[in-house]
Amino acid sequence: MLLIICLGIGLTLAFLSLGLLVVLPLLGIFMVVLGLGLLLLSRKSVLIFGKYPCKGIFYRLKYRIALLVLRQLRYRIYKRNEEELSSESHLATLDRPQPLTNNPKCYDVVSFMAANAAGEKLMISLERRRRGVLKAALYLWLPSGKLYMLPKLPDMVHFTNDGSEESIEFRGAGFHIYPEQSMRLWRIKYFGQLRCESELVDVQLDVQFNSQAEHFNYNRDLSSSLIADSVAREAWDESFYGLLKSVGHIIEKRTHYEQHGQLKGSIALGQRELQLELHGIRDHSFGTERCLSSINRYVYFALLLDDGSSMVVGNLSQPSFFLSSLKVGYVCTSEGVYLPITASNFELYSYGEKGIPPQHQNFIVDTAERSYLVQIRVEHSAVRYVGGDWESKVYNQFVACTVNGIAGQGHAEYLYRHKMGRPDSVSANDPEWYQRIKSFERSLSNLDQESEEDFIF
Repeated sequence: MLLIICLGIGLTLAFLSLGLLVVLPLLGIFMVVLGLGLLLLSRKSVLIFGKYPCKGIFYRLKYRIALLVLRQLRYRIYKRNEEELSSESHLATLDRPQPLTNNPKCYDVVSFMAANAAGEKLMISLERRRRGVLKAALYLWLPSGKLYMLPKLPDMVHFTNDGSEESIEFRGAGFHIYPEQSMRLWRIKYFGQLRCESELVDVQLDVQFNSQAEHFNYNRDLSSSLIADSVAREAWDESFYGLLKSVGHIIEKRTHYEQHGQLKGSIALGQRELQLELHGIRDHSFGTERCLSSINRYVYFALLLDDGSSMVVGNLSQPSFFLSSLKVGYVCTSEGVYLPITASNFELYSYGEKGIPPQHQNFIVDTAERSYLVQIRVEHSAVRYVGGDWESKVYNQFVACTVNGIAGQGHAEYLYRHKMGRPDSVSANDPEWYQRIKSFERSLSNLDQESEEDFIF
């Protein structure tokens, strides 16, 4: 940056002293102004706890620039291709289990979060990775105070074959989750065991997710003002401009959408059978750009209200991606209309920054139409670890809530960095081929001699 400024000053002095054409000194002056502008925009804002940037002196200018660039990018990728992207053939391709490529970072995740007014809550997540590796979580919270979960939790890693095959569907470890009608019906089955305290119970779960709502695509539908706010707080240095050049490519490598609907079916817990009727959210995410080790923190709320509406609110901190504090979310009306959140006063540094999530949370979020006062009370929580080496620790909270006076139930996730690794007592039970792969990964991180071994992140 200083090189640009010096070059501009040198050009200006040279042109003036030689009495050349008037336009040349103007060009030099323009270069100086441009260099000074870029230098000022690269200044770092004050950081809260050394992580979360405040609004700097040039925040408003950077916000407007970011908003303009973002709108142009979205128009180029989505708006002008709207007819194709909303076609039945495209949606069918989007909604099915995705093929896993040779990229070691490729992933395909489907999750469900559901609850009802009685206080029953269900959370299921399956993540497909290469070589048949499946990362699974299931929690069932009942109003009696009992929490049922997969026996292997807090570890999520399961192996569906001997490592020689690639999976083509969400199946394994007792699960089978599949679409029956694209963007409308999904079937969720689990035959196996769940653990409640120290007791193992035989379980048969068979429920159907039914939605008549459209889907909310985070790349396309998240409020532009929220993204521009996060980007405007960052220092626009050379690394930032380098990332900006590849942002279109990165977006194409990440797909994340959610859909609201109803879950109905049954679950047999030993000799006891329950009929489930829940209001829920389905999440489908896939791509190759999902590196947990680069995420500092995130908090995510999925709130299902008694009037049939719902709300998703979150905040993600990923400084390496120049999103030190990105707020996300939307309100979904009882008619299935999504209203993106345009502002929120939920700040990561105010909630659980020391590694322990709070038991109560109160904050305000805004859409273009109105403001919402959100009040949350935690009823119970459980811990799980995500990533092949337990890169992150997640607190799953089962909550009761009130939004503008309307009662509801829901889920919250608090994710933190975890640097202790996956314990030997857990990894000792992994298949030999997987242990060999993880050993190879560690040798790469230690800059040891390379091997012909394939590997998984």
